[in-house]
Amino acid sequence: MAETRKHRFFKNFSDVKLYVIISSHLAKKPVLEILQDVIEGGADAVQLREKTMPDREFLIMAREFKKITTQSKTIFIVNDRAEIAKEVDADGLHIGQSDLDIHVARKMLGYDKIIGVSTHNILQARKAQKGGADYIGIGPVFFTATKDYEPPVGLDCLKQVNREIAIPFVAIGAINLGNIHDVLHAGVKRVAICSAIICSDNVIDATRSFKKLLSIHTEFLP
Repeated sequence: MAETRKHRFFKNFSDVKLYVIISSHLAKKPVLEILQDVIEGGADAVQLREKTMPDREFLIMAREFKKITTQSKTIFIVNDRAEIAKEVDADGLHIGQSDLDIHVARKMLGYDKIIGVSTHNILQARKAQKGGADYIGIGPVFFTATKDYEPPVGLDCLKQVNREIAIPFVAIGAINLGNIHDVLHAGVKRVAICSAIICSDNVIDATRSFKKLLSIHTEFLP
């Protein structure tokens, strides 16, 4: 049963084009409003990312995210906090290089959940794939103040990941409507967007613009 559910979730993530990361310290309005807007705009998956929020407050917010995403059939990923991901029955967990080990996360959450890993070079991408990640995030593609401790990986790294990595990968890091064409031409099918959507004056329109570009692009890919 676990294997069947795993394949169902994995297939769903394989179909993801637009993955939106939501964080209250960046958003211009309450995050639940942002969530509703990005869903209306066509986001396929959302991640709740709150690095400094107390667990109690995060748990309350994650429960609301779960209700809304379940109704809309949007994939809901929790960043970093495995215990809360398990508590609210999120669809999955995203971990960084310095977060929980992927094997520990899998043991906690089981094989019916999506586990994604942030990677910053091809060696980390290979390791995450070998370790059983369902997808990887690769970036930052461009310089971003939210990850100023990580140098940009650049477009050539995306091309290498596209050639070598078999599991789904998501390009992330300062991607916007002005540079997304370069990212897509590097072989990318999925992008994770944060500021360019949640800091927008019109979140719904921004989400729709990204989704339209991704949908048109992937129509012509094998």
